[in-house]
Amino acid sequence: MKILIADDEAIFRDYLKQALDWAAYGFSICGEARNGEEALELAERTAPDLALVDINMPNMDGLTLTERLKAVNPRMDVIIITGHNEFDYARTAIRLGVEDYILKPFSKDELVLTLLKCRQKHRDSLEALQTEKADRQLMAESMLNRLVSGEAAEPAERIASRLGQLGVSLGLRHGVACIEIDHMERRWNEPAERQLWKFAVANILQETMEEDGQLHVFHGPEGHILCLRKENGAPGRAAQNSVEAYEKVCRYIRKYLKLTVTIGLGTGHDGIEGIRRSYGEARQALRNKFTLGEDRVIAFEALDSKGEGTAFPADTNEQLAHQLRIGDWPSLDSKLDELFRIIRDRKLSLDLIYVACMGWVSVCLSHVTEAGHPIEDCFGEHFFPYSEIRTLETAENVKAWMKPLFRRAFDYVSRHKQTRASIIANTARQHIEEHYGDPDLSVEGVAARLFINPSYLRAVFKKTYGMTAGEYLIHVRMTKAKELIGGPLRLSDVAEKVGFSDPGYFSKSFRKFFGVPPSEYENAAKGART
Repeated sequence: MKILIADDEAIFRDYLKQALDWAAYGFSICGEARNGEEALELAERTAPDLALVDINMPNMDGLTLTERLKAVNPRMDVIIITGHNEFDYARTAIRLGVEDYILKPFSKDELVLTLLKCRQKHRDSLEALQTEKADRQLMAESMLNRLVSGEAAEPAERIASRLGQLGVSLGLRHGVACIEIDHMERRWNEPAERQLWKFAVANILQETMEEDGQLHVFHGPEGHILCLRKENGAPGRAAQNSVEAYEKVCRYIRKYLKLTVTIGLGTGHDGIEGIRRSYGEARQALRNKFTLGEDRVIAFEALDSKGEGTAFPADTNEQLAHQLRIGDWPSLDSKLDELFRIIRDRKLSLDLIYVACMGWVSVCLSHVTEAGHPIEDCFGEHFFPYSEIRTLETAENVKAWMKPLFRRAFDYVSRHKQTRASIIANTARQHIEEHYGDPDLSVEGVAARLFINPSYLRAVFKKTYGMTAGEYLIHVRMTKAKELIGGPLRLSDVAEKVGFSDPGYFSKSFRKFFGVPPSEYENAAKGART
């Protein structure tokens, strides 16, 4: 947190610089000014988070400076430091949004407490902004998913307006790409690991493609990464440019992440309905990965037989996943019968059957992993579905193999059902209990380790355990401290052992938690033993 000092007395400025170990409290002094004009110039250049301002300065007084600083950056905190004790000064300072008002002379402790209060406010503000940004991203991603899948039944203008409010501006013509990490199920058993690699792929996609035009990268249905890209120029040239750009993405992912992806690429179309159409084409192109090979861009425009892929409804995989999640086996069994009836009635090619079934197998495996269980626990260590299915030569053989696969996943998850939220909360609780002595441990750090938003962690933790993760961290630290106090350790050592680098803050937290200061509790504990 950067601090600007503005005072016309050089002695006082030097005193402030030497009064505290600023870095130890998480502060740095970004500049000092002799008057208001210098302070304003420094603030515009260094963007401080907090300004310590004297009221009486030449050229521009502290209250005027405060008003100007707030105009430059409304989020900047200002602390007035002065020898004046008149009510009018305080009233004006409050009207201008001053964070605090300290009278000279003041104690070092008074200054520290004021600064720490500002620091906490600053952190809370940053967290709120980050949470708001994450929430907007989630809302935009949800809206884009509804858009491409056709679930958003609103008029096109309203969809475009709502996305615009969330920072997603749509052009006239878009193409959709559907990206899948090759062999993801075999590479990583843990959903968190898969999510991490998907984020890495999405980042490379964003960085590689953003120079070629406006695009939006987001996590779509069926575990795929989607890229909605604005297209310019003649359709033929734009399509070729897209293929070349995505081929470059494949090369970069292979080079930097040491893995491969396959990209299904839809044709560019106009309007909202065009986005949905392009997404359907991209999914269909990706289904041809089984016959055309992986680690490549498969453009819908280049496929020989585009008609066959429309045999199955666009939301087939979503329906299968939904029936698995809600535990409706009769509907799921009936749906599988319906799908194989379509295969038989329309006399689809064996290659197309394999391609479709690969998607259904993926849904089945995702159901197990999303429930927090490794694939091998359900199906055994030597289970290689993509190899096994290629050995089946008829649709009936594939059906006879597929239905027991779904039944096994259905029964396994039903027996071991545990919500994703409870898994996250339990993992977070274990991490807190193992690392409570780390003074840098925070809810944000735990959330980052689990690859989730801090606000979501707080919500699921409270729902599972009746308190937030931050409250639980304090609970663990205070409980451990209580066990240690009265033993051979000094109170300062106890504070350090339970994650407090500042003994004074530890004492204040202990008293707030137990109602008595640690020194009093220590005396009582020693008295009880004698």
